[in-house]
Amino acid sequence: MTDQQPKPQAEEPRFEPEIIPPDHTSRRSARTSSGARVFVDSHGTERIYIATPGPLGIILVALVAGILSAVLLILLLGAFLIWVPLVVFFIAGAIVSGILRRKFWRTP
Repeated sequence: MTDQQPKPQAEEPRFEPEIIPPDHTSRRSARTSSGARVFVDSHGTERIYIATPGPLGIILVALVAGILSAVLLILLLGAFLIWVPLVVFFIAGAIVSGILRRKFWRTP
């Protein structure tokens, strides 16, 4: 006897493609729309759509990036300006210590 197994049934697609026509407009007006939309389907898949930023958004992002860069530069320069005198002090101390050691440890 031959062992015949039943053929597996074709698997249904896990999700259906979302077709949005080019002239699709939202129910909300353009002023109340944030430009960011999150869609979650029944399987938990998330799709996030973010609109392109306008001139004001670009200016704000550039301003925030500039402020953060300036703060970081000030912090780095501050740390550098604190360490420079300390390094100079330790080098001068090592030189003076070497000179004094030679002067006081001479054998008569």
